[in-house]
Amino acid sequence: MKKTTPQEAPLTAVHALLSKRINHPRIGEVIAEVESLEAMGQGHILMVTGPTGVGKTTLAHTLHARMLKRYCPDMEQDSGLIPVLHIEARATSEAEFNWKLFYSDILEQLEGPAGTPAGVEYGVDPKTNRVYRPLGGSKNTAAGLRKKVEEALRARGVKVLMIDEGGHLTNVSEARMKRQTDALKSLSNCAGCQIILFGSYDILGVSRLSGQLARRIKEIHFSRYRTDYPDDCIAFEGFLQRLEDDAPDYFGGLLLENTRLLHMNTLGCIGTLMDLTRGFVSRAHSYGGVSQALLEKSLLTQGQHTAILEEIRMGEERFAGEQFQLAGAKRRVA
Repeated sequence: MKKTTPQEAPLTAVHALLSKRINHPRIGEVIAEVESLEAMGQGHILMVTGPTGVGKTTLAHTLHARMLKRYCPDMEQDSGLIPVLHIEARATSEAEFNWKLFYSDILEQLEGPAGTPAGVEYGVDPKTNRVYRPLGGSKNTAAGLRKKVEEALRARGVKVLMIDEGGHLTNVSEARMKRQTDALKSLSNCAGCQIILFGSYDILGVSRLSGQLARRIKEIHFSRYRTDYPDDCIAFEGFLQRLEDDAPDYFGGLLLENTRLLHMNTLGCIGTLMDLTRGFVSRAHSYGGVSQALLEKSLLTQGQHTAILEEIRMGEERFAGEQFQLAGAKRRVA
């Protein structure tokens, strides 16, 4: 086994650090909100939304692990129990969302291969990832797969179905978006599980498509660390301090020296900050060490920054406007 040299030791530590999903205060706040609303139960969708790069995938994995831990006693009693399922609504090259692939992904996690390569029983080629329909098979239609999913979710005792990359479901016309969201709500009802949908601000319009959806969907805002909020500035700096502390002798205080620059460039999104830091470390490895010039070279470009900022403004104004209207309505009632 190759031994790590003293020069490699700091780099090994920082690579290990950057491969982890690091929790931070905002994740804890959103998890608390999700857990307080879990009692809404089947037929309702909890929709966790925030800007690109805020850390929604890290949040989903953290929440998944936390929920599984809660159900550990039940899982020890029943080895076939899968109380929490985490799935990605995968994007494909097709114009419409591929429900067959989505249902097949769920079935593969719940039932696994049954004497055949993974997914073949449900009409998914494991090599090409393409959905096909075996001759004479009706169970591989979208409706047939949907029925099997409902049965499998109930059989496995799934209480929470977490769906990441929700934008792949809703990036369609309003009419189709309504039908697809209705399909999720119906799945929740028929399978008896709570659905949690994760996505960027582009999924916000879903709950405005009908009164029924407005009643059944609860939006949870996973916000960034803003530069104009003192507490957010402190929390963001604390996260940088943790990166410095967990990779001793590597950054040499450079991240903390650039707290303001990093906060403004990443728009306070921790996922974006981690991507930037990974790029910085990669450059530093090639050039033999960290430097201010390499850090600045790793920043978002003006075009990237502008695109993310526009999305953030749209989403934050949406949440802030509705909170203001709600407060006004409460005052009028009082």
